[in-house]
Amino acid sequence: MSVQETATPTESFFRLLDDYDHRIRPNFNGAPVNVTCDIFVQSMGSVKETTMDYIINVFFRQRWNDPRLSFKQFNETLTLDASVVGKIWVPDVFFVNEKGANFHDVTTANRMLRVDPTGTILYSTRLTLTLACPMNLYRFPMDRQQCGLKMESYGKTEADIMLHWKWTRPVEFDASVELPQFYVENIRTNRTVQNYNTGQYTRLTATFDLQRQMGFYLIQVYIPTMLIVILSWVSFWINIEAAPARVALGITTVLTMTTQGSAQGGDVKVSYVKAIDIWLAVCLLFVFAALIEFAAVNFMSRQDKNRDDRRRKEKEEADKNENGKVIPPPKEDYAPLRQRTWLHHVKNVSLKEEAPPSLDIKSEKCSSQQRQPPERERNKYMDRAKNLDRLSRGLFPLGFFLFNLMYWNAYLLFL
Repeated sequence: MSVQETATPTESFFRLLDDYDHRIRPNFNGAPVNVTCDIFVQSMGSVKETTMDYIINVFFRQRWNDPRLSFKQFNETLTLDASVVGKIWVPDVFFVNEKGANFHDVTTANRMLRVDPTGTILYSTRLTLTLACPMNLYRFPMDRQQCGLKMESYGKTEADIMLHWKWTRPVEFDASVELPQFYVENIRTNRTVQNYNTGQYTRLTATFDLQRQMGFYLIQVYIPTMLIVILSWVSFWINIEAAPARVALGITTVLTMTTQGSAQGGDVKVSYVKAIDIWLAVCLLFVFAALIEFAAVNFMSRQDKNRDDRRRKEKEEADKNENGKVIPPPKEDYAPLRQRTWLHHVKNVSLKEEAPPSLDIKSEKCSSQQRQPPERERNKYMDRAKNLDRLSRGLFPLGFFLFNLMYWNAYLLFL
């Protein structure tokens, strides 16, 4: 292609486009085109566990050389309008894990095309991408996630296009980028070759190592549920006979824990058990056990009353049976009149005789001692109930402390 020396660089470039075929890649039937890529992350956020994706706003830059657009007679780099992009060849790079994307057109199309005299082209565009990020939530909310950004050529194999990361700082973050629940621990880049039925394609991957900040869950879940469990232990210090107070406290803590678990379980729905599920389940178990402990204490303290009630019922049934007994009528006495008169006199004399009063008092005392148990027998069951309360005051906090020791060590140190 001939270019007049009197023309400006811009005029010379557009004259080159007159004979340019944007459908043909540079070095056609020759060596593959080397495309160097880099990314500048302007914002990143909305990492969603429910849909397992995240949103990122980037400046995506590509560099390659097209000898057909060189104008070496001018030592000047041209910055061109976005409308020129449709007139030259550009790589067909796409994002493999993209779920949604859009260009920015406010106030004009956010695209930049820059060509230097050697034909090296810099093409930059601003994109907002929604990218898939498969997550492992076994340790939620103390988890680490690896979210990637993957790029490939859609139709050009390695024989046509070779993708490379920029040698220095391939992925950069804006200094003001902050994520609401995560912070970026590390950024890793790599280049691989993907084999498909249609050929081998170069893939570039940028991996963001994300560490979840669990301050929100610590304030909204862990501390409140811990206080609810401690509140359930107050019933161990309440009088055993104050049944309404202890029952109300136990039921309130159980219902509060159930509500808390339902609210947190609805946020992240997966088919396996998460770390927060284990915490909520054990806390619910502790408050439920405190309620069951009162039921056991109440039953033990009332055993003597139940025994007295059973004895009272048995006595009433015995008295009823005795009063309802049918006494057979006396047989007809056909003894002679003189004999009957003598017998009547003997009966009257015997009826007038009275038993010694000392014997009656002694018998009443014996029956009284048999009916009523001694005082120490009455207090035995109450002491057992009080001992169970005293034992629970130490066992429940000790068990919860051991659970916390194992839980936090397991999820923060070893896993």
